[in-house]
Amino acid sequence: MALHDELVELRAEVGPQVFDDPVAFRAAFDDFVPEGSATTGEVSLLVGAIATGALQRLVEQLDLGVDPSTAIAMQGDLLARDRGTTETSGARWALSALAHALGVVPVDLVLTRPTPGPEATPTAGRPSSSDAPADPGPTRPVAPPVTVPAPPPPVATHVISEPTPSVEPPSATARRRANPLLLAVAAALAVVAVVAIALLVLRDDDSSAGEADDDTGTATAGESAGDEEILAQTDLETDGATSRLQLVRNGTDVEVVLLADEGGDYVEVDRQPSPCPYLDASFDAGIEAEGGNEFFYGWQTRGNEGFGGYGQVQAGDGVLIVYEVDAPCPTER
Repeated sequence: MALHDELVELRAEVGPQVFDDPVAFRAAFDDFVPEGSATTGEVSLLVGAIATGALQRLVEQLDLGVDPSTAIAMQGDLLARDRGTTETSGARWALSALAHALGVVPVDLVLTRPTPGPEATPTAGRPSSSDAPADPGPTRPVAPPVTVPAPPPPVATHVISEPTPSVEPPSATARRRANPLLLAVAAALAVVAVVAIALLVLRDDDSSAGEADDDTGTATAGESAGDEEILAQTDLETDGATSRLQLVRNGTDVEVVLLADEGGDYVEVDRQPSPCPYLDASFDAGIEAEGGNEFFYGWQTRGNEGFGGYGQVQAGDGVLIVYEVDAPCPTER
């Protein structure tokens, strides 16, 4: 059965509202359309036509009486441009197939399905948006601990004793006169020893305080980096390089983060915000490669409602592009 006929049956099974939301359409397509009916790139075109608002604009133009072939060509070219490509035949085909499924154009206006390229793969075994990693790594590399140099060893104090001259034993009177002098020398040596010990103790305390300050600074940096929650992540092979995409959340704000593989460590090189928030009622977030350098991300909010968007990775330049979405964002109700 032709794919546009499969879409007609999908509308009969689920209802026309399934073509209003890209996330609901993708979920229904996976559930009702037989595996292998479309390649990953063709599914990406169909979902992109809904996510960018191209299908809605086509229906509005047809309602105004615009020639169907002209409207399909015009909106197909805009869809290709929004997806960052000059290949328009696939975009026009996707719009004509969806429009036929909605019953706004006859079957004879459905354009020829584009020939899959050598890298196109069928949708059999396609990953679900719920297959997000359970414990993804941090979005930024953790700074190495600061090494505090050890304090220098205390300088040994050498006391040089002068040789005692050989004299005759003093008399009892002389010994009584020498005792006060010996007591004064002993007291001075005791004071010197106490001062030296105090200096060593103070130097050790300063070193310990420096280490404690460094430890505190590291903990503060870790807490700041831990404010973000990683909802999902996936690896992407583009231009012979491996990149990692992460979907991170900070409150209701969601961003797509691009990390590059540098010697076995993933380092953040770019991030772009999502146009829609992640609400308290949102769940089942996911991000996955769609073939080539494109990716799809989104989440469910309730029932068939949700948000989905597309983007593109330019790994050579370290640039992340998130396409604009014309569809309205889900709200709390």
